[in-house]
Amino acid sequence: MKRNVLLIPFVAVMTLMVVAFASAGLASDIDTDFNGVDLTSSNTMVGDVDDVVPVRVTFTADVDAADVKVKVYMEGHRDDVSVKTDRFDIEAGSSYTKLLALKLPTDSDDLSEKYTLYVEIVSKDDQSEARYTISMQRESYTFEVKSVDFSSKVKAGDVVPVSVVVKNTGYNRMDDAYVVVSIPALSVSTRGYVGDLIPAEDYIDYDDEEDSMYRTVYLKIPSSAASGVYEMEVLVYNDDAETTVKQLVSIGGSASTTVLAAVKNQNLMSGETVTYDLVIVNSADDIKVFTLNSVSGDALSVSVPSVVTVGPKASQIVPVAVTADKDAEVGTYTFSVDVDGEQTVFGANVVGGSVSSSVIALTVILVIVFVVLLAVLVVLLTKKEKPIEEVETSYY
Repeated sequence: MKRNVLLIPFVAVMTLMVVAFASAGLASDIDTDFNGVDLTSSNTMVGDVDDVVPVRVTFTADVDAADVKVKVYMEGHRDDVSVKTDRFDIEAGSSYTKLLALKLPTDSDDLSEKYTLYVEIVSKDDQSEARYTISMQRESYTFEVKSVDFSSKVKAGDVVPVSVVVKNTGYNRMDDAYVVVSIPALSVSTRGYVGDLIPAEDYIDYDDEEDSMYRTVYLKIPSSAASGVYEMEVLVYNDDAETTVKQLVSIGGSASTTVLAAVKNQNLMSGETVTYDLVIVNSADDIKVFTLNSVSGDALSVSVPSVVTVGPKASQIVPVAVTADKDAEVGTYTFSVDVDGEQTVFGANVVGGSVSSSVIALTVILVIVFVVLLAVLVVLLTKKEKPIEEVETSYY
């Protein structure tokens, strides 16, 4: 992935068009060398925006003068694009060379644009000036994070909405961009999909797509976070480029959440399931989302919801289902439920052992015998008794 951490990085391709004007006065024969290329020629030069570009200005003094300065600047930009030397004295007929460092413009609404570069030799009473028409072109693939909006003061356990405006400041289309907001010191992060960004608004060729996008992601601050000031990073990236900006967020202790157990100990038989009630109280003025996890030993199985949402100034009863293993021995076992880093410990007393396999086998045999006897009884009751044959009596 191409890596670019400039706030608004695009390539400035400057090409000399015309030396438009050179005024007489303090100096003559003004010659300007920009990033190693003489601006009096028709050569093309390349420089990265936000780079420190060397500008060498050479001139011949026409008069004696004190407190002279050399200024190089461009106008028509959101930020100042200018640099000047300290004051110095000149003598007529002498040549002077001054080296300056000019930071290139940080904004360009068009993919390429023409500007005027001004070079001035000035004193209190007079000045000489040279102007150059140059063109500037964006770099191929770059992002700019225009703004990051969030509450700079939060509490541990809060869910913080972070709204980010991302702009494509490159020459080409940027597909499948994502934004990631994180606090590395707390090992927490969240990611959101930005989408496709075109290089400039074009509702005809790009089907109503935009060159900038507004996205809100939600970052969960751990309840166990210590109070202090943390660095929050906002990363925007795709397969071609990425840029990162950093902000500071103050995290205070959380006194707005209380976790209570209605009953901490219960009796149960092996193989039996009982339910404990865990009460989460949110006394804050906003909704809170809690992450729950259970920790138990080999003899118990514990089930809790993974995420619970509690409204402002409200409470929520969370059922904690506990099942003792069928072969659990009689005794006391412990387990815990973690709510955003805060643990509550419970006890489970197994008061009855599991039924042995011999008892189960005997029970099955008895059931079979009972069924057989019942069948015999039914047969006997339903069998009809034969009638007794009558004996014929003879009388003689």
